[in-house]
Amino acid sequence: MDRVDIYIQIVMEQPILLAPIVAFMFAYALVPSHRRLFVSLLILVPWLTVARSPGMGPLAPAAKLTSGIAYLLIAFAAWTHPGPKRKLPGIVWLFVIVALLSVPFVLTTQERMLAIVQRMQWVTVAFAGVLTAQTVVSYSDLNRITQALTWGCIFALIIPFSSLILFPAESFLRGMGRFQPWGANSNQIGMLFALAVPLFAYAAMSWRSSLKPLFISALIITIGMALLTASRQTMLAIVLVMLPVIFALTKRPVISVLFLGLGAIGMSIVFSLGESADLERFGSLETGRLDIWAAYFSEVFPKRPITGLLFTSGESYFKAIIEVGQHPHNAWLYLMYIGGLSIAGPMLYLAIYSTYSGFKVWKDRQFLPGDSLYYSILLMVLVAMYIQGMFNQVVYWPTYTWSFLHVVIASLFICFYKDLKEGAAEY
Repeated sequence: MDRVDIYIQIVMEQPILLAPIVAFMFAYALVPSHRRLFVSLLILVPWLTVARSPGMGPLAPAAKLTSGIAYLLIAFAAWTHPGPKRKLPGIVWLFVIVALLSVPFVLTTQERMLAIVQRMQWVTVAFAGVLTAQTVVSYSDLNRITQALTWGCIFALIIPFSSLILFPAESFLRGMGRFQPWGANSNQIGMLFALAVPLFAYAAMSWRSSLKPLFISALIITIGMALLTASRQTMLAIVLVMLPVIFALTKRPVISVLFLGLGAIGMSIVFSLGESADLERFGSLETGRLDIWAAYFSEVFPKRPITGLLFTSGESYFKAIIEVGQHPHNAWLYLMYIGGLSIAGPMLYLAIYSTYSGFKVWKDRQFLPGDSLYYSILLMVLVAMYIQGMFNQVVYWPTYTWSFLHVVIASLFICFYKDLKEGAAEY
């Protein structure tokens, strides 16, 4: 039975699971239009975290089945957001166009229903991300987005932390010693930690003093839980996004020493709860990804370099079962697999151009409104997203806040670079 059918069956057998979602929809309708985008972004993070936590029972498939609604709410909120809208460069709409074009490529796959649902979910992610970027016409608009996601991460992190507190032994994969709160895959829940760390770090450094203890504590706990996952790709992302923060702290030695002291105390508490963790995995760089990539280049891509799965029949949506047997473990190689250069080419171009735009904006950050550190963090988040995309396909997968934020940041950097070239950076 297809996973989508399983989720539908669970929800149909227990329709009460949809009650919180229906109640939220009614409450959402009462939210003033100028607040809806903030509320939608805040809700997105815990919503998707529940969807990735099968140990939470039937609530998880209900959240997973309705995750596309979360993006549609964001798109609606951005579309109806009062006030002026940014005029987007045509290239930004390429996110939406390629997303739509990818749907026909998966119509003949083994997992046809699931494939169509996920491709359409990616359409909603791209559309919501682009429309969210369109609402940013001032620095305060930009801040609103990250503030909403910051609070969303606070609420979402209650989920894995509660698992660590309530079921410390059961929260680890037996025989592997990897933190899997509520049954969530270590690498997948790691994306929540990678998203939360830079948001918490910036909030701890720049938000009002009364909130600093909250965000410092949340930051320490988040890094601790990230280490417990023993996910090397998660820690790579965290190190990258924290580079601007670390550099800024070197100019504040007293705060740095205080933070290190608090961090040591906090980490010891987290590790005492996670006694089942096995951190030896961090000591090895051994991986089978190189062999997997080589197999795709030699056995799969030469057969259909342009069209991917478009003219095939009975192929798996997730991986080349016969030729390789594993998914590509690379965002662009996965796009090559399902859509060939027709899909992977435009997305790779967007990745390169948005990174270049971000770098050009970062170079002139002193001339932009707001905090220079803020732009540095945004750029490193985007760079981390693409570097991590070399090892998994999360950046283009529709069930992560990480992938949504990627579309927003990439779109905004392209817009900001256009503003700089036209001498209109005073947004």
